[in-house]
Formats: sequence, C-alpha cells, structure tokens
Amino acid sequence: MSKLVVFGAGGATGHAIVGQALRAGHEVRAVVRDPATFRPADLSPGPQVVRGDVLDLGEVRAAVSGQDAVISAIGPSGSRSGGLYSAGARHFVTAMTEEGVERIVVLSSSGVRHDDPHHPLWYRAVARTLMRELYGDMRAMEDVLERSGLNWTAVRPSRIVDGPATGTYRLGDAENPAGGTAINRDDLARFVVHAAAENGWSRRRPTLAH
Repeated sequence: MSKLVVFGAGGATGHAIVGQALRAGHEVRAVVRDPATFRPADLSPGPQVVRGDVLDLGEVRAAVSGQDAVISAIGPSGSRSGGLYSAGARHFVTAMTEEGVERIVVLSSSGVRHDDPHHPLWYRAVARTLMRELYGDMRAMEDVLERSGLNWTAVRPSRIVDGPATGTYRLGDAENPAGGTAINRDDLARFVVHAAAENGWSRRRPTLAH
C-alpha cells in the first residue's frame, strides 16, 4: 500500500484515478480547488480531500508532504492551457524536492508527439494547429520533469472515452499503438495507479490505446 496524492481529483479522469487507487488499497489524498464540490468515490474509507491549486507553490508543498507518490490529472476547462501544465510541473519539482518525494506520474497526451506515424493525418494536422498551444504546454511539462531529478512517468493516453475497465488496452513506448484511437477512462486510471506504485515505466512515456 502506498500513500498517493492526486492533483486534479475533481475532474472526470482524476476522480476515476482516486477510485481505482482506493480499490487497490492505497491511501489517497485528493487535491481539488473546492473540496465542497468534490464527489467522493463510492468506497469506504474514502480519500482525504484537501484544497490545493497547482499554481500555488505553498499549497502544492502542503499537499505532497508525507506522500509516497504524486499523480497529476490536472487540465484546463477549455482547449487552451494558459501555461497550466508547465507551471504546475515546476511547482511539483520544487515542492517534491523540498519534501523528499521522488515519484510522480503525470497525464499528458499522445497528441504531444504530433509527428507520431501511427496518428491519422487529420489528427496530426489538428495537433499542429487547433491544439498546438495545449500540446505544446504538455510537452513543456514533460521537459521540466525530464530535466529534474525526480522519478517521473508521463502517461500519454489517446482519446479518453467513458467505459468500464477492460484490461485489454495496448501500450506503446512514446508512440501511439498502431490503429489505436481511444482508451477507456477506467483502464487509463488503473494503469496510472499501477505506474505510480511501481517503477516499470520510470522516466518513460507510455502511450495507451485499445
């Protein structure tokens, strides 16, 4: 059992990660901007819910203190990040270094690699145009972690869809599995929790798709 802190726990994927972590027997600290609006996972005991903003270094430091691993499922409400991912990564590195926490798993996207040969041509075009700012900031987040001394993993899911865990997804190493276009949210959440609790994908970029 590990102590896992999940940032972005109020979002759909973050909430799924919290649920999967609790089912796996981990202690979970769920970090949200407004604890009053958090929907607790349907498990008992539930997570410890705390207020935190990744753009506030002091709140990040308080949230990671005493934890074994950090999971980031943060994301903007729209198609532009405004520097959220890279700024959050810099705060994670600073806070985790100060608190002696080494393991971090972040959610990125398979779209970060816009030249991936297994993406259809239309998706590569979208990644270079409409999603350029968002994916660029995710890439900057990965770069911040790569330059740090942390034990990091950047999980790059393909398009996330709702659905129960199947356990039949495929994994690529920094490239999308051939023909893969989507990944079930619960499959993604289960993989993220597993990755946070072990080191099989340390300093790598696993890319998930069915």
